[in-house]
Amino acid sequence: MLANELIKTLPERQFLTKAMLMTAGYLDDWHEHSWHQIVFPVKGLLQSNIDDICTVVPHNAMLFIPSDRIHKSEAITDTEFLAIYLNPNQSVDYPAQPKSCLVSPFIKELILLLFQQSSTSSSDSSITNLLTVLRDQIVIAPNYEIPLLIPRDKRLLAIFSQLKEQPDTSFTLKEWAKQVGASERTLSRLCANEFGQSFSLWRQHVRLVLSLQLLDSNLTVQDIALELGYGSDSAYIYAFKKMFNQTPSKYRNDSFGHRVMFNSLCPSN
Repeated sequence: MLANELIKTLPERQFLTKAMLMTAGYLDDWHEHSWHQIVFPVKGLLQSNIDDICTVVPHNAMLFIPSDRIHKSEAITDTEFLAIYLNPNQSVDYPAQPKSCLVSPFIKELILLLFQQSSTSSSDSSITNLLTVLRDQIVIAPNYEIPLLIPRDKRLLAIFSQLKEQPDTSFTLKEWAKQVGASERTLSRLCANEFGQSFSLWRQHVRLVLSLQLLDSNLTVQDIALELGYGSDSAYIYAFKKMFNQTPSKYRNDSFGHRVMFNSLCPSN
């Protein structure tokens, strides 16, 4: 059942939950909900737009979307995510502004607990307490914003699509320009207009964000560096740390085994 249909069916509930799978490239185009929403990818990468805000949400982060805010999401890779819909007309006052934040071990366990509670007959007071804690955790959680990744221009989009499939592609700007039927100057201008950075920095940005999913695999950091086209693991580690303020190994260690959790909540997948 679609989220808005579920909300209409159970308007008295304090919250509702839904586990979903979006295949790579799937676009959940502009829409809104009368309830607040939490989007928590447990595998893969989402790019979400809320009004004029655009951010990439990886599997160690979540996005809070206030009620009646128009938004859309696109799966950069095959993505499994948990959604919680929060009734704005009940006891808990939620933030008025959207927020992308890291998911701490505590928030992760709280989200899992709410999924478990959604299928039981827990008392209203106990649910209110859990949701109050969730609200407080959203408020105090560090912001975690990874900027725009998927381009709008069809020529940059063609480059992005190839980089997503073959991130180690080592074409020069001149070679990419020939590949997509544009001049080097045009590609440079498009990157500056869409991302506020050079083509080479945008390409590195794409590679580093795609590596977040690779870090959720059994590949070594050295193997990931080579798959992304870096000459050495040290070059990859340096670039990753500069962008995410931590090493790839720390990112990997701080991520959690969400796969089993998703399957248990959405067994049909």
